[in-house]
Amino acid sequence: MTPKVIDINNVKDIDEVIKEVVAAFRNGDLVVLPTETVYGVAALMTNEAAVQKLLKLKGRQEGHAIPLAIGGYGVLTDYVPLPGKLGLRLARRCWPGPVTLVFHDSATQPLLNTLPEPTRLAIMPAGTIGFRVPDNAVTREILYEIGEPVLLTSANLTGHPPALTAEEAMASIGHDVALILDAGESDLQKPSTVVQIEGNHYEILREGALPRQTIERLTAKIILFVCTGNTCRSPMAEVICEQLLAKHLGCSRQELEDKGYVVLSAGIAASENRPATFEAQEVVKRRGLSLADHQSQRVSETLARYADMIFVMTRGHREALLSQWPNIDMRLQVLRTDGGDISDPIGGNEDIYDACADQIEKMILAQLDTIAIK
Repeated sequence: MTPKVIDINNVKDIDEVIKEVVAAFRNGDLVVLPTETVYGVAALMTNEAAVQKLLKLKGRQEGHAIPLAIGGYGVLTDYVPLPGKLGLRLARRCWPGPVTLVFHDSATQPLLNTLPEPTRLAIMPAGTIGFRVPDNAVTREILYEIGEPVLLTSANLTGHPPALTAEEAMASIGHDVALILDAGESDLQKPSTVVQIEGNHYEILREGALPRQTIERLTAKIILFVCTGNTCRSPMAEVICEQLLAKHLGCSRQELEDKGYVVLSAGIAASENRPATFEAQEVVKRRGLSLADHQSQRVSETLARYADMIFVMTRGHREALLSQWPNIDMRLQVLRTDGGDISDPIGGNEDIYDACADQIEKMILAQLDTIAIK
């Protein structure tokens, strides 16, 4: 069988291509998909014949699991209802991207346990199951359209080098697949990094495209404080929280990152790289803190996605953030525990700033136990 090769960078109607690929999957065919790491060959999870075809093609060793590819990190809980805070954190920050996250199948949805035994043995032979979200827009759209995971493994015979181009995939396994999507040479040209999650702990099973040091940084809990201009309230909250959290953990502020915590601040309407106001700097200085090096920043997509806890100063800030990023609702709250606002001290004297800092400190203290939970 000679597969159909589609150059997805030069098609007139990508929607028609996506429909064709989805139809091939549902027909039980194998399809080669581009990812940012290497090219992968995929089979629909619920099609037992296609899974068996994939296993025969790859000649996989017994006990060697094939990960599942899904369309986005929001789909993870459909199959792993209890991925844990660390699992969700890494999924939110690493996907789409070159990371496969592995979970124990005891926490998986019963749907996976209703799959035929050969399929279950293919995806979770040792009591664990891996997921990834490829960083290729067309591949992800296909996964969304299918509405279920696919088994995705490198598009080469076991023991052979991974395919970095559609041509290499064709040469290696082309006679056994129906379609090959050609997106040019893979960007990263390394397999995904494989990380196993166990509660609040992780183990790197395979270091791939994302280095160990990067994974380590991505596991930190990020606490983000947000105000309007990021020159007074949120910078004061940032350094006050660092001080209180360090005391709570029995370490110095400089050791917080080593403990797995990062405290940041930003503004909804901030100009970039502006210093904290003079009054804010003076108020925190009297508390043994410094904002001398502070540079304002605007809340970004990355900050909104990466932050584990987002504290805003007013209800208006909350509504503004939700209007732009509705999916942060569960991680977003007004700092005042009674739901009221922390008033903007801008333009006021140091006494007003001092009262604002006192209020911020009181509110952080009231929630410090929750903030400290990783």
